[in-house]
Amino acid sequence: MKKLFLILNIFIIIISAGCSSDAPISSVQTDLLPLLSKIVTGYVKGKDGVEIYIRIQGTGTPTIVLPGGPGYSFDYLQDVLTPLDTTLQLIYVDLRGCGKSQGFADPKKYNFDDMVADIESVKSVMGLKQFFIIGHETGGMLAQKYAIKNPNDVQRMVLMSSPADANDLNVWINSFRNFLPRAAVARIRAYERDSLFTDGQYSSGYEQEVFNGILSPNYFYNRTSIPENFSTPERSWPVYTEIWGQTGYFDISGSLKTFDTRDDLKGVNAKALILVGQHDYISSFVLESLHNSLSNSEMYMFENAGHFFYLEKHDEFISKIFEFLGKK
Repeated sequence: MKKLFLILNIFIIIISAGCSSDAPISSVQTDLLPLLSKIVTGYVKGKDGVEIYIRIQGTGTPTIVLPGGPGYSFDYLQDVLTPLDTTLQLIYVDLRGCGKSQGFADPKKYNFDDMVADIESVKSVMGLKQFFIIGHETGGMLAQKYAIKNPNDVQRMVLMSSPADANDLNVWINSFRNFLPRAAVARIRAYERDSLFTDGQYSSGYEQEVFNGILSPNYFYNRTSIPENFSTPERSWPVYTEIWGQTGYFDISGSLKTFDTRDDLKGVNAKALILVGQHDYISSFVLESLHNSLSNSEMYMFENAGHFFYLEKHDEFISKIFEFLGKK
């Protein structure tokens, strides 16, 4: 039934868009091949029957793409990763509750264990045996959980600003307050106490204070490198508050608080590329434990770049991934 559901969705989309199927994706099951074009979108039934939206783009080694946030749609990664689609079959996944995927009234359904099960459903429907994973932020943390549970599935992982220990991250981001002017700390405390959220998401004042003010250099080290079409990715706030928490940016108080894969990752033999910007707020210090836990990993830092190193240093970013994946 899972396979049939995806077939029907793909068929409807191809017919309605007038797409040809002369560039099939090589690794899907044979009975899907006649339906596939270079870019295909559809839904997969995940755990609890949730509809998981995916986008399949390119040909080559299957590569599941997991967005961060938490709560982001995968849209913000499409233009970034498109140069890879000549040699990789990119399978973008909107995680449960995010983007075009189905959500739940119960926020407890937004957890990594169930998301791992959803990815297993994508694997099954696509007929995949082994594949690569590219994960950004919490998407990379989810990739770690998947690889721990299914170590034989994952050949290689690209983990972008994705810690192995949330406590390290929590301590690090909490320490930011120590380097801020007292007036800025007071304003942040006031927002966190009185007006952190408006209509279920961070208030515009808090967003302005934190993301456009205090942390701005940690996102884009060079402001002139910001693309003209850049915008903040679409976020699912129910997913964000369940995973990150409801006490503000500088304190992880949601389910992510207990995330720690350091010991379990020692059983994962997949090659891993750990990427971070020199001025990334998720610093190389925080990622050292991930690097030390994965015996077959390398860590690469983009100099003079922040958290959005994949935009600031896009050519270098793509080149490094190709090099790691052995595609160039």
